[in-house]
Amino acid sequence: MDDLELTSQSVAPGDVAAWLSLRGWKQVARLGDIAQRWHGEAAEAVVPMLDSAPDFSLRWEEMLNRLAIAFDTDEAGVLLAVTQSGSDIAEFRATGQIDDSLPLGDAATFIDSVRRWMQASANSALQPRSYFGHSVPDAARDHARNVRMGQTRRGSYIIPVISRLPMLAPENVDDAVLFDEVTYQPFARTAMLRLAEGLTVLRDLTHGSSTPSPSRITEAVGAGVSSELCEAVANTLETESINGLDVSFSWAARLPVLDVPGTVALEDGALPIIREVERVLKGAPLVGRQTVTGYVKRLDRGEEDEVGRVTLRVLDNDKARNVTVELNDADYHIAGEANTERKMVSATGILHRTPGRALRFTEVDQFKFLERLPVYFTDEAGDS
Repeated sequence: MDDLELTSQSVAPGDVAAWLSLRGWKQVARLGDIAQRWHGEAAEAVVPMLDSAPDFSLRWEEMLNRLAIAFDTDEAGVLLAVTQSGSDIAEFRATGQIDDSLPLGDAATFIDSVRRWMQASANSALQPRSYFGHSVPDAARDHARNVRMGQTRRGSYIIPVISRLPMLAPENVDDAVLFDEVTYQPFARTAMLRLAEGLTVLRDLTHGSSTPSPSRITEAVGAGVSSELCEAVANTLETESINGLDVSFSWAARLPVLDVPGTVALEDGALPIIREVERVLKGAPLVGRQTVTGYVKRLDRGEEDEVGRVTLRVLDNDKARNVTVELNDADYHIAGEANTERKMVSATGILHRTPGRALRFTEVDQFKFLERLPVYFTDEAGDS
């Protein structure tokens, strides 16, 4: 299998259409769910949309050829541009006694640690916890399997990890508001954000002059720091040839981000503290607080009840799901207004996941209208 074929497998037709739209092209015609015709400033191309069609491969090659000519590149260049537009990319750079190679054992540890980082960040995106042990959600395992490792690059030793953002649509019209561009964060993006946040907080915890207090360590759980994340970082820094790690992030152009680090640096001098944070988090299982956003689907409170039960409709692992929340009188009135006026809300508390049962939110300490939309923008996109 050549590089072009491998790259094509990681790009979906919808990714190409979204990329063309970002480049100023317009969709001028479509044939059902089979194909779309797009027109640029001085060129046009047909994007085959149905990958099960018998002539899909032929039409795909024709499209790539036309786009390569239109953008003055080759077919691989088109696929790379589409991938970068629709994917978040984390580049893990190992420094130390390295030229452009690593001892095989150290490389195996490094790559396995990268996989563990991706799984740990997905765990924390689903439910921040200090220690997961064997209780790893299937969705987190799937995320770690679905991200792709790009070709290693020069510059010490760099492993790019590509996380494609899916193009999703609601299954029913009521949930369409959850998929609006101003609120939608696919799970792959949430997991990558959690990785960036978790590594940043871990660096702040462990690269100071003193060991952080237990309260600071447990507070970091909500930001994505876990025993598993610490272990993966420490395992890499303990190899014979690697004494530093830089993780840099680039974000899909079609879903910009704000206030996230460009690069996070971790050094082996912090190893004793990283191992201590790992030990504390493993020894004191803790579930961190998290925030969900959605709309109020149902209200339920009796005349004599002090609290009311509310059903929120939220996005969970790219699917619309119900979450039950019990609210005090003041927050219940906010929920009632949100339901009447169809306003989005956010709730901060503890999310409980029980297999086979509905999601449940408890210990809610903040329930409000969604005023500041949870969309992030990179500095390159301009000041906001």
